[in-house]
Amino acid sequence: MYFRFTLFNSLTLLVMAASAAMVWIRLRTSIEKTWPLAYYLILIAYSEAFPGSLSRYAVFLGVVCGLLLRFEFMGGLVLKAVRVAEFGVFAYVLVRGTQLLLMLPW
Repeated sequence: MYFRFTLFNSLTLLVMAASAAMVWIRLRTSIEKTWPLAYYLILIAYSEAFPGSLSRYAVFLGVVCGLLLRFEFMGGLVLKAVRVAEFGVFAYVLVRGTQLLLMLPW
C-alpha cells in the first residue's frame, strides 16, 4: 500500500494540517482571534468541492461554534461546552481525513 499524491489527497492533508494548527491556536491564544473563521471558510470550501467527504452537520456545527466563540457573549459552563464541541469537530476532521487518505470504510 502506498500513498498516491493526488489533488484530493494533498487537499485532505492541507485540511488536516489546518485542523491541527487550529487545535494549537485554540489552546494557546485567546478565543477572540479571527483565524478560526478563515479555517472554517477553508473547511466549507473543501466539503463543497468534494461532496461526501465530510458531514455537512459537523461542518455546520463547527461554524456555529467558531462564531459563538468569536463573538463571545457567554461564559462558564456554556463556554466550555462550546469549546468541547469545537474540539470534537477538529477531532472528527482529523479522523475522517485519515480514513479518506487510507481509503478505510466509514
